[in-house]
Amino acid sequence: MSCACENKKMSSEYQRILRLAKAFARLEDDTVAIYANADGTYGFCLASLEIEKTIIEYISPY
Repeated sequence: MSCACENKKMSSEYQRILRLAKAFARLEDDTVAIYANADGTYGFCLASLEIEKTIIEYISPY
């Protein structure tokens, strides 16, 4: 069982999120946006979705 602080640490590592976002973009064959959360962590989702957070980078599937 993992504690919440460990999950927050893993999601705050930009290079890890970047690798996951690149793989996700290739699988979905769509552009992905990496965004920053207010607590210093990062996330990603399809760029076609409306994002209310600060976008850091766009990742293409190519």
